[in-house]
Amino acid sequence: MNFLKFLNEHIGLIIESITIIFVIVTSLKVIDFITKKVKENIIIKHHNSQRLLSFCPIISKIAKVLVLFIIIASVMQAHGYSMTSLIAGFGIMGMAVGFAAKETIANIFGSFAILYDKIFDINDYVSINDIEGTVVDINLRSTRIKTLDNAVITLPNNIVANAIITNFSAIKNRRIDEIVGITYSSSDEKIQRAIDIIKGILRNNDDVITDDKLIYLEKLNSSSIDIHFQAYVKYGDIFSFWKIRENVIKEIVKQYRNEGIDFAFPSQSIYLTNEN
Repeated sequence: MNFLKFLNEHIGLIIESITIIFVIVTSLKVIDFITKKVKENIIIKHHNSQRLLSFCPIISKIAKVLVLFIIIASVMQAHGYSMTSLIAGFGIMGMAVGFAAKETIANIFGSFAILYDKIFDINDYVSINDIEGTVVDINLRSTRIKTLDNAVITLPNNIVANAIITNFSAIKNRRIDEIVGITYSSSDEKIQRAIDIIKGILRNNDDVITDDKLIYLEKLNSSSIDIHFQAYVKYGDIFSFWKIRENVIKEIVKQYRNEGIDFAFPSQSIYLTNEN
């Protein structure tokens, strides 16, 4: 009887509580469903989707917090609490939290700046404030860079958002820029042959875009006759570039040796005079 009496006296509160719980659970389920659909859409439409996917949980959590705040505020308003006082209270509390966690908030805004500006993606090779390496993770607080020494450096996103960034992965064609020095004892014919060999090597390499105007005798150096050449590799990633440049240099060395063209090296001539 006591239970029935209690149930009869508080039936309105019980129904209201069940309704509130149902609305909260349904709202959170709807947010999860939307987040899932957004992820599926990102995977279909974006080739490199890892960065965008990493932000979906963040946005989902923010949406859930906002929904819970709205529901709680509405219930309190229905029970006679002043919304103005409630919002003011949250505002004061928010300011206190903001001062205590200003670095965290700055990192959050920095992460959204990285997302919006599309500065780089995961697996891109970048230089951030002279720290060079591959991006392995972008999260709400920080960006992690794996250097060529396999060290992982963590950079706060507020620093990344304001840093000088070079995205090497965005480069479509990397440039080979080299100087080859041959000896002063080389004949006129060998000097011309040295230039022609480089032209032929670059023309016959399918991985290289070349222009004969970018292969020329540059200057008479202190101990060498310098031939300067520039050419663009058809690939943007650094490892392919290194390999192609290595092949070009090795072929130059091979053909110069076959033709009897001598490479110069730093040297000094001393002249002695006999005054007797």
